[in-house]
Amino acid sequence: MVSKQLTKVPLKIEQIINFQQYPIADLSQQKSLDIIANCRQQLESRGCCVFKNFLTPQALFLAQQESFALENEAYYATRNTNIFKTDDDPTLPPEHPARFFMERTNGFVPLNKFHPQSLFLTLYRAKTFQNLIAACLASEPIYEYSDPLAGLVLNILRQDAQHPWHYDENDFSVVLMIQAASAGGIFEYAPHIRTLSSENYELVNQVLHGYYQDVEQNQLQPGDLQIFQGKLSLHRVTKVAGNQKRYTAIFSYTKENNAMATAKYSEALFGKAISPTARQTKILVDKEM
Repeated sequence: MVSKQLTKVPLKIEQIINFQQYPIADLSQQKSLDIIANCRQQLESRGCCVFKNFLTPQALFLAQQESFALENEAYYATRNTNIFKTDDDPTLPPEHPARFFMERTNGFVPLNKFHPQSLFLTLYRAKTFQNLIAACLASEPIYEYSDPLAGLVLNILRQDAQHPWHYDENDFSVVLMIQAASAGGIFEYAPHIRTLSSENYELVNQVLHGYYQDVEQNQLQPGDLQIFQGKLSLHRVTKVAGNQKRYTAIFSYTKENNAMATAKYSEALFGKAISPTARQTKILVDKEM
């Protein structure tokens, strides 16, 4: 059942994005070009770019209200996982990072639970927003997921939940902070610790055991938008404490049209998958939130 939350007149994109701070309606203008260049520089050097106060105050308030209304639609699952999301391999030495397992607990609300007038859907499908993301990534065009579950999700971390160290399978992630946790829930990452030629297991083990000196933190605040390239940067969200949950909206785009998440992925995150028939003509993607 689609949520019945907030069915009033939806906000327009100029009421959602903080255009005063980010004048991105026309990406050919110098201010827009400066914003894009700055983000590209951050992505190149750190693999991560943050737009502080990306939402207007009105949009942030409504996004929080919508998130609260959607909370009961979340599917929660707990499982043990390693950084590669693979099964244990007893042939590897005990100290190998692939044999280091951590608990992951997450709640996800899938796309098909969002109301058609959802603020999140309006932002997800807005060409102004998509053009900004594509320009920052120097990747045009980008496409919305064709998957009716995974294209846009609300992620909820409640007390004692965490998203442990891992790499992403997808090229990039776009995350909007809606509400920070009372404590914890901090995004941490080791920029470019993995390379195309080396897994750097020794450094990875330092991260896993808390000895790595170059872990960075993004203490995202409500209304902040983050673009992150997580294939080469090990990252996590620390354990949440306190009564206030952590809410983030995750916008999934791809460089290939007609992309779908795999059935295994959908079942793990949402407790269900779409029918095999609907997948036959789509590109299957096993990505990670």
